[in-house]
Amino acid sequence: MRKTKAESQKTRQHLLNAALEVFHKQGVTRATLQEIAQEAGVTRGALYWHFKNKEDLFKALFEQVFQDCHLSLDEPLAEIDDAWVYLRQQLIHVFNNLSEYEWHRKFFNVVNMKCEHTPHNQTITALAEKYHQFFLARISQIVHLCHKQGKLPENIDLELAIIYLESSFVGVMRLAAFQPERFDLLSTAERTIDASMETLQTSAFLLKK
Repeated sequence: MRKTKAESQKTRQHLLNAALEVFHKQGVTRATLQEIAQEAGVTRGALYWHFKNKEDLFKALFEQVFQDCHLSLDEPLAEIDDAWVYLRQQLIHVFNNLSEYEWHRKFFNVVNMKCEHTPHNQTITALAEKYHQFFLARISQIVHLCHKQGKLPENIDLELAIIYLESSFVGVMRLAAFQPERFDLLSTAERTIDASMETLQTSAFLLKK
């Protein structure tokens, strides 16, 4: 009997959860589609109905994380009344999801520690870099809008400011992946982001020379 749309979607999500578990346990390179199908309790044929290969699964995992974090380049920036508040919300929301959901923590652990840079894994590492750049491009757009709305000094070096903010964000993300017991993630992330954003508004070192 043909599955309903809801049943098909449930199976697809089950496969994504299984893929994340296998990637987390074994690393992306060593994981096989057979192991993912076994983890999900389905046949390889059922897996192929939803996903062509590991790259397709990995892409779907990224898409789900971006959707959960409400990150999109499609949202019109012109509709954002206060880009400064919106920027903080976007950055904090990522860490809030990391703090609250084990699924997100496992995913970022895979991206930071289990996505090996090997010749056999080039497609997936390129995909990870693509989504990383996607996120950074969105943050860059919002920072430029903050400047346009007068939230930042007129003579600020925007490129340097963006690099500084990205470094703070990515730094906490990496530390959380490598040393998860070292600090409270959400509290540390909020304070680091607030400190970084205040620095963008006040530091003479970020002004154009």
